Amino acid sequence: MISKKVRELFVSLMEATDASAVSYDIETEQYSGNFNAAVVDKYAELGALVLVEGVSSSTTILINNRDDFLSSFAAGAREAKNGSDQSYADYNANPFAFSVGYEHYHQIAKKKRPVSGYLCHGFEREDTGLIHQQ
Repeated sequence: MISKKVRELFVSLMEATDASAVSYDIETEQYSGNFNAAVVDKYAELGALVLVEGVSSSTTILINNRDDFLSSFAAGAREAKNGSDQSYADYNANPFAFSVGYEHYHQIAKKKRPVSGYLCHGFEREDTGLIHQQ
């Protein structure tokens, strides 16, 4: 199980928009925002993230192997939607991202009225289900 703080960090990256607390620069693939420094440091040490710049007001990070992360995150959400369990994470290129996507889907599904047009870099929630973002 992914801790709430860890899930919040990675989901904030997946939900980054110009209107959110976390921004994403499509040209540099960098995420900027106010993140939990302890979680960022831990995942930078583990190699999942690269700390580009860290100042008191904002932190800029990269996701290592972002394409693999997005694919695995979306695969986890898709398997959760299909009612599968997390055992499929063992067969995925990025089991951690798979698990974050899987748990994120369940968090979104718990909401009684999902936000219409919900957009996430890993997947898009619509009335018809999940669509992987290219």
